[in-house]
Amino acid sequence: MPTVRATLVLLCMAVLPGCAGPRLAEDVPPGVNLAGAWKLDHGASDDPQKLLDHMRAQAIKIIGRPPQPVLTAPSHGGRPGQGSAPSPDGGADSVLAQPPAPGPHFDPLQRSPMAHIINKIVGRGDFLTVRQAPGQFVLDYGGLRRTFTPGQHSVVSTEGGVGDQTSGWKGREYVIEVKAQNGPVVTEEYGLSPDGKQLLVKLRIGSAELPAVSLTRVYRPTDESAPHQLPTND
Repeated sequence: MPTVRATLVLLCMAVLPGCAGPRLAEDVPPGVNLAGAWKLDHGASDDPQKLLDHMRAQAIKIIGRPPQPVLTAPSHGGRPGQGSAPSPDGGADSVLAQPPAPGPHFDPLQRSPMAHIINKIVGRGDFLTVRQAPGQFVLDYGGLRRTFTPGQHSVVSTEGGVGDQTSGWKGREYVIEVKAQNGPVVTEEYGLSPDGKQLLVKLRIGSAELPAVSLTRVYRPTDESAPHQLPTND
């Protein structure tokens, strides 16, 4: 009987993709509109610098070295970032920076793909314009434009190589998931707050050289324009 049950589960996963979990939808749910010009509210958002400091402390424990002063990115004020703290996977110290003689600027996150992803997201700036249309979802940061086709699968560049990207609607949120070939799974969720007055962006980076972490960014409507830059596509 256990063998029969296992066979049925495998058949369900192979023949009926819905058995493995909800799929990302192509069509916009009725009444959902994320379009608009938004500006990051630092005070209501998780502080990426505090999240990086927490990850840095974890990395110090992994590589077994005393903490050293480091060069940090500019602080972006707000409440602390959140992250889980399970036991790290083996081999993480091979990814974290380990110079032979740590100096005053030794940073254990120098080679951390997870830290690089956070810094890349912070580097997009405070302004975000969302454009939503049938068959298209666009995130425009002024100097960077990201265009997605709901329900589409594609291969994209990631930290350390390439990965599989899927995006689409999951309930009332637009979800972007990237499964890197040699790196963590990164999930972004875009949705409105319960009162519809804020855009909530929830980022989750799966465990890799460090335990999984999450970061929530809160945006409010704005009449301001992002600093003018020649946009690049992602």
